[in-house]
Amino acid sequence: MGRLWHLVISLVLTVFIGYLVYRGVPDWGEATRVMLKANPLWLLSGLAFITLHMVMRAERWGVLLSHTKKGIAWKNLLTLTLVKYVINVIPPRVGELVASLLLARKEKIPAASVVAASLFERILDMLAVVVLFGFYLLFFAHLYMPNSDRGEEIILAVRRHSILVFLVLSVGIGILTLLLRSSRWHGCIPGPIRRLVLSFVDGFRALHSASAVARVLFLSVAIWLVITAQLWCLTLAYLDDFPFTGTLLIMALTVIGVAIPTPGGVGGFQFFMNLALIHFFAAYLSGQDPRSQAAGISNGCYIVSMVPVILVGLWFLNREGLTFGRLTELTREAGASRHTHDGERQ
Repeated sequence: MGRLWHLVISLVLTVFIGYLVYRGVPDWGEATRVMLKANPLWLLSGLAFITLHMVMRAERWGVLLSHTKKGIAWKNLLTLTLVKYVINVIPPRVGELVASLLLARKEKIPAASVVAASLFERILDMLAVVVLFGFYLLFFAHLYMPNSDRGEEIILAVRRHSILVFLVLSVGIGILTLLLRSSRWHGCIPGPIRRLVLSFVDGFRALHSASAVARVLFLSVAIWLVITAQLWCLTLAYLDDFPFTGTLLIMALTVIGVAIPTPGGVGGFQFFMNLALIHFFAAYLSGQDPRSQAAGISNGCYIVSMVPVILVGLWFLNREGLTFGRLTELTREAGASRHTHDGERQ
């Protein structure tokens, strides 16, 4: 029943956001023509950055788990990084959880440790996005001022929430680091769940090493710079000129769109990219029909960003002999494992 509700909510949100996007586009025929006229060289450049993005995510995952097990097969890290994206297309987006269970089984390490590392990756991603957006606000926002009242509302709302998120994440990571560097609190954990909790904490052991922390932080920022470069190349496939620094704003806004629990972030990505193009970068669009042009660009960027990754991920799923039925079983098993003390059963 829980999965059904996730699907229903996702479907309702998809229809609602799809309606918002649809009503905001004057000419879908023009939007389609824009989308199909992309420069193939810039699209290939975007695909190269997408590949680099996946490689760097696999590398970061390996660094976070290096203190749990030495020599984790890089092939498994890359394969399951792509599998995450395939599973996350379908609500309730449990790609990190399922991929963590699969990696734990392949490498014979505690599942709770891998889940903890994957959770920490999401925290690092949010922190990196907020830091890069803060960098944009400090040094480049004045170059691309909003050209409408709506644009001013958007930038003020995102700025306000970014400051809050940055403070919360910074405090949370600080507290987590202090807790992990001390073992005094271990004795306060009830015996039946102590093994599970300590296995989970083991997934954060990378924080004990200054070199590992430096590598993880560097990779986290680099990943989102690569994603920004990917978006920049894909945007240039449709526009003759567009600033790389302006793409930092598009990156931050599309992250909000993808966070909306629609299948694969569809609709949300397009909606927020359209907002950015129309309200901040209208000078780079056609003066005749900028809204239709923006819709064509955002749809093209979404398709090129998502479809190749999903296809490759599906190929890896097939090679691993995994069906969606088997993945559903793993998801249920993951949920059950939260209520058992045997954290190393996987």
